[in-house]
Amino acid sequence: MAKVPGIKKIVKFSKEIRGSFGRFKTEHSYSLYYLTTSIPSSETSLLSTASELFKTDKTDFEELIQRDIDYSRVRNIANKYLSQGKDRVIFFPPLLASLVLLDNEGNIQKQYLTYEELFHTDEEIGETLRGTWDHDGFQLDLPEADEDSSERKILWNGVEKHYYDFAAMLRINPRRAKLVVLDGQHRLEAIRLIQKNEDQKPILSDIEIPICIVWPPDAVKRDGSNELMTQDFRELFVRINSEPKRVSGHFIALLKDDSYSAMATRRLADLFKSINLPGSWNRLHLIEWNTREDERVEVRTRDFSVTTISIVARALSEHLFSQGLASELLFLEEKSEEFQAVDPEFSWDGVLDRTQKTKIDDILKNQIDTYLVKALEILFRKPSPYQKLEAALNSAFEKLNNKVNENNSSFIGLKKTLDSYIYKEDEIFEESTKSAYSDFKNWITYDQKDRIYFLAVFQQALIRHFLNIAAVALTYDIRLPGVAEATILSLEELVLVSKDRFLGSERKYTRRTLWRNENVNFGSIWAKQAWLDILGSTLLHKQSRSALVKSLKDSQYLDQHQANELDEKLIEMGIKHAGAYSARLLDELKKETKQALDDFFPEDKANQLRILKETNKKEFNIQISKKAEARHLDAITELSDQLGVKTEELLNDTDNS
Repeated sequence: MAKVPGIKKIVKFSKEIRGSFGRFKTEHSYSLYYLTTSIPSSETSLLSTASELFKTDKTDFEELIQRDIDYSRVRNIANKYLSQGKDRVIFFPPLLASLVLLDNEGNIQKQYLTYEELFHTDEEIGETLRGTWDHDGFQLDLPEADEDSSERKILWNGVEKHYYDFAAMLRINPRRAKLVVLDGQHRLEAIRLIQKNEDQKPILSDIEIPICIVWPPDAVKRDGSNELMTQDFRELFVRINSEPKRVSGHFIALLKDDSYSAMATRRLADLFKSINLPGSWNRLHLIEWNTREDERVEVRTRDFSVTTISIVARALSEHLFSQGLASELLFLEEKSEEFQAVDPEFSWDGVLDRTQKTKIDDILKNQIDTYLVKALEILFRKPSPYQKLEAALNSAFEKLNNKVNENNSSFIGLKKTLDSYIYKEDEIFEESTKSAYSDFKNWITYDQKDRIYFLAVFQQALIRHFLNIAAVALTYDIRLPGVAEATILSLEELVLVSKDRFLGSERKYTRRTLWRNENVNFGSIWAKQAWLDILGSTLLHKQSRSALVKSLKDSQYLDQHQANELDEKLIEMGIKHAGAYSARLLDELKKETKQALDDFFPEDKANQLRILKETNKKEFNIQISKKAEARHLDAITELSDQLGVKTEELLNDTDNS
């Protein structure tokens, strides 16, 4: 008969860390405990980064920005510092790690459920002061001393006690307690990167990583306690990581805390992040926000993104907040009493792209969320090219999830990588994950004919076109989301129909304005204006204009009289844009004709013109103008056919311009 084993207590505090204990508290701040120690480089599994531990769907976008890891920095630390230490000393300042408890769902526990202070007798070190958080969360042991052997004192269980600060012991339950690196994420990732390389691994054999572990001892759930570990963690992380550093790429726009356009863009990203299909994917993948190369901020770097943070932020800054339109388009007047209550001197009708850093910003943020952010979501999700891409990405994520459910390790690694918003292959270190990523991208079908709609110049023109229509719609008290819906329905009639290629580089009327051969023209202010003018000219297209007006009328924004009135105003706007576009096209055709005589004249005539240019510049310009005007007529005829108006109307508009 088997013998019943004796009862043995489960050891929950299985990880012990010895170090020096200290406290940090000002007169009015919450108290913070810390333990300074070190661990061998082989034990980095004890540490976690915020980006790998906490679920991205539970994290605000603003926090996501702050904890994003720059893998170029990681590689520099690993390859240009740690690996290049011959004949010199190298050192890391201590990593700062927060000791946090997780709840059953893997989120940071907001408060400790219990905290207990005891006087404990340890067989090895004698009398100790023992604090225990959450029964099985973690423990702190401080060896008790007397006044002759230590000057360090602490109030323990209502009694003032001396203790040895240098011999403290922190015991943690790894299932519940985690050490999350607040400062030093890139140093930690550099060490891990080297550890993955068998040839480089010996470099770290003698390294002991200095660490300072911090935690808030008083964030206990009890009457009158407002302190939350989640808030403490956020405060520490944001403050520590807000030290002046070189900011680059999309982060130039994202980290501005004095800009309403940056605020609006962050709120848009938060909205995309919150639109999530259960078990599928997060729509923040549709926006590029963590590119760090300055020259790439207005260029999509992957085929499955719709736009970039910087494209949107620039358009809002230059054409909404810096133009004095924000006060009216955000309907700040309806919040005038709230503004008055907060700050009687605040002028709500003169808002520019500069935050107030007061409660005024909370009111403005609400208006931005209610009107602008919802409108931007429509602009970047409702157009048919964007819908097609989103559907393709959704299908790819469904395939990915199926692979994960089949327990395919390569795709499990890929899901974790994409959940961390890592897209560059040189930031993916596992070869099997790289291979899975290649398959994932191949699953996403992308129509190259639609690439026009993903260009920065088109998208910024789209936002400007929408804002121009919104300014006209103000007369009828129409809010931005309604205008956005109507704008997209209008563009679907002509601009977004890929088979007609209204904006294509093969069109005679786009070749010198929107395009230079097959390359998009975006380098000058007038070129960007040309993209706006061509969109504005579509208001002369009857079906496009009717779709816009009908959308607003069907949404009960307009009665029939107002609809007729708005229709006339849109025609006026279309005439203005078409005239400006036609005039610019003529100017560009004159320049091109003058610069490339052999392309537009027979050889003999071209040679004659070269002589004429030197001998009779006036006559030379007259002949160049005649040729350019003939080409212009040909191009404008094609444009008028597309818009469904008479060529003479557009030519008259050119003369008026």
